[in-house]
Amino acid sequence: MPEKLIFAHRGASKQECENTLQAFAKAIELGADGIELDVQKTADKRLAVFHDSSINGRKINSLPLAEINKIAQSKNYQVPELEEVLNLTAGKVKVQIEIKQQGYEKEVAEIALKILKPEDFTIISFHPKSLQTIKQFFSEVKTGLIIGTDYGRITQILWFAFNRSKILAYTDMFSIDWRIWISGFSKLIPASYPLFVWTADGESLIKSLLSDSAVSGIVTNLPDRALQLKKEYEQK
Repeated sequence: MPEKLIFAHRGASKQECENTLQAFAKAIELGADGIELDVQKTADKRLAVFHDSSINGRKINSLPLAEINKIAQSKNYQVPELEEVLNLTAGKVKVQIEIKQQGYEKEVAEIALKILKPEDFTIISFHPKSLQTIKQFFSEVKTGLIIGTDYGRITQILWFAFNRSKILAYTDMFSIDWRIWISGFSKLIPASYPLFVWTADGESLIKSLLSDSAVSGIVTNLPDRALQLKKEYEQK
């Protein structure tokens, strides 16, 4: 069975503020195989590593990065740019870069290719068109479709089943909500496509994922705990 990879969700986000340089550095220190991060474009066209669409009720894409960080600093953290994070992590861990909105896919890919080897990162998104754009301009870049439960588990599974052949043409891997995983979604994915499951923090869930041969990686807020459970599992 291939080794399961442990990815730190927004870095070691239970020990440091999520999506910060400190969280990513902590994930590396803990021994995570990879990190997952979120990217958004600011009003001054910077690529900020930040998850929520707004900060203090103001849209990220309506603010310059300096203003975003002025707000963030009042809450004792700093919002990094994508280039900063990739320079920190290059050669140390693999990276999953989530594009939160459409429209800046090429910029993300260009920065990632400038700093990382193509085999060391994947650009992931909930938006199929974003992945299609990446593949159109950068065939060497790996892409991953994120599937959640916003539209309901059954609806998401039926959507995938109906569009399966088209999706497989522009997707290299899948990142799915654990609630989709327990619905048996992995049976619809060819074994050659890596499957990551998020966000797995519970011990019993992590153990179940470790024993599932269809799962390639676990995305967790608790990489240290997941790594310990992985070690225990491998020693059995």
